Amino acid sequence: MVPNLAAESRGDIGGGTSMEAQPSRRRTLLGGTAAVVAGFTAGLAADSVPPFGPTHASARTEGAWTYVPPGGSIQDALDSDAKAIMLGAGEYEIDRPIQPSGSSTVRGVGQQTRLIAKGDMPAMIAIGDGGSVGGVTVADLALDCREKAETGIDLNISGTKEFYKGEPDAICRLDNLTVFDPVLDGIVYRGTDTQSCVTSRTRVRRAGRYGFRIHSPDNWWIACEATTRESTGSSAGFYVGGPLDRPDATGAANNFFEACKAWFCRDYGWHIRSNRCKFSTCESQDTRSHGWFVETDHNLFIGCVADSSGMEKVGGEPGTADGFHLLKGDNTSMVGCQSFDRRPFDQGVRQRHGFSVPRGMAESGRLAAFTGWDNLSGVLHER
Repeated sequence: MVPNLAAESRGDIGGGTSMEAQPSRRRTLLGGTAAVVAGFTAGLAADSVPPFGPTHASARTEGAWTYVPPGGSIQDALDSDAKAIMLGAGEYEIDRPIQPSGSSTVRGVGQQTRLIAKGDMPAMIAIGDGGSVGGVTVADLALDCREKAETGIDLNISGTKEFYKGEPDAICRLDNLTVFDPVLDGIVYRGTDTQSCVTSRTRVRRAGRYGFRIHSPDNWWIACEATTRESTGSSAGFYVGGPLDRPDATGAANNFFEACKAWFCRDYGWHIRSNRCKFSTCESQDTRSHGWFVETDHNLFIGCVADSSGMEKVGGEPGTADGFHLLKGDNTSMVGCQSFDRRPFDQGVRQRHGFSVPRGMAESGRLAAFTGWDNLSGVLHER
């Protein structure tokens, strides 16, 4: 059952770091393509339809862009070698995974562009499917899995032979997406060459297991967020680590997370089994279990926050969950992090410890400038 959205009140949330603060970078990443798309869609007005070239299953092509109207087949356009696909406002029913070709772009007009899962399938969009596919961009649309598609987007790229100019990494881009109600995971990153990929401004809602399931190294997540739907005992907004069937294996090394947030999660906010990863101004809020459950060493946390672990609205119990729970910490640094329960004691505080870390981590200076308040058993617990 999908929970009542009205119950998912998370209080005031601070804004994450935004690309608006770097206009030149933003224009470089987004502006050029957006301008082309805006010009193209303007040309599609009913009173001014330009002459179009080849037709791809109800699609219309002008220059580099192929417009697939609602109800048309995105895959047919891709199979016809369209490389720049523009989608309109409306619904696109998907009965099998869309498989973008290399160096292709699929772009909508925001949440008014809705891909709808019409039956059971492993993923709504499958990038790579275990092969060599690079340079794919998916942006500005919503994927509604409807608890039929196991995954919203699956990046599974192995092999570099099709990469432009012999690049060693896939270099894909996911931006301004919303993924609703996947059976298991919102977006999955796996394969030997799913690297140098950037996911930005992407929101996963009510994932059955993980909002973002990350196995691949050397990627970036910027201003992303996730919630989960039910407890499995180990679900999380963000899972960063090795294969799920190998609990002792690490993976997903050297990744970057900036201003990302896990909230209303029925188990962990963040479950980390990776190393050499960087987490900057990321947050966990309102989780059943630990906000941050970190099993591995050699990571860096700067300005990260844990807010209200053990929250009753997601099944939490008082005194059972910590804001940050680190199993190892000999070579991990946490600087300027904060952990608290946002309700005063007289209103039913739930979070146990702010920071539960290996003994000596704070004394050695590896846990520095930390703050917290309204934790049932204190801000710091050294084991």
